[in-house]
Amino acid sequence: MEKEQEFDKPDFAKLVIVTIIGVLILGGAVYAAYRYSQRQGSGIVLPGGVTYLGPSPKADITQPPTAPVRFTAASNVDWKVFAGKIYPYSFSYPSTLPLVIFPNDATDSVAIAWGNIPPQQNLLLNMEFIDQRDPKLVGQPKIEYVKNWYKFFSGLKGVAEVEPFTNTNGLKGYKASYLNWANQAPNGDVFFEIPGNSTTLIHLANGILDPNIFDRILDSLKWNPPTPTK
Repeated sequence: MEKEQEFDKPDFAKLVIVTIIGVLILGGAVYAAYRYSQRQGSGIVLPGGVTYLGPSPKADITQPPTAPVRFTAASNVDWKVFAGKIYPYSFSYPSTLPLVIFPNDATDSVAIAWGNIPPQQNLLLNMEFIDQRDPKLVGQPKIEYVKNWYKFFSGLKGVAEVEPFTNTNGLKGYKASYLNWANQAPNGDVFFEIPGNSTTLIHLANGILDPNIFDRILDSLKWNPPTPTK
């Protein structure tokens, strides 16, 4: 009996080793297949030649990772006009700035694909729906929504400053800075009122753009509602 036990032990050890190797190989194959499917998924070709599959539904867009440098553009770079796909907004941007749009996105958002920040965490523009965020703020002055916007994001703890202004196209806006839990305000957020709309704002955010470029984008923003037909 003792000899039989001593004979079985090596076989059991070999079986364990073979099983572990098999699991590792299977796991590697599954991961490789997943990565391949991610690369081969159906994307959409976007402005600037960028292809992107879409935003992460749970991404916190308020505090992207800090970029090592800010995007800038030479003074002789051409500027293009970007128009919303759902809503009638438009703005100008440097032709060298790679923009990204997301298919089937109800907020009609535009992101930047540049540096070390994923586009879904680097939104430049999106529509803010007051009634969906907090119905109690509908009908109140828009500045109240701006002051309370940080409450919708776990990465923010307060508002540092809100400054009303009007851009060159006559849109009334609010420049806001919000504090994160490190008492820093790394991003600039801007909200524009939409004429005749009590429940929606246009929101622009800047974490990586040269301030002069961002200001020029803000000044270029227009709201172009379609002309009623008789």
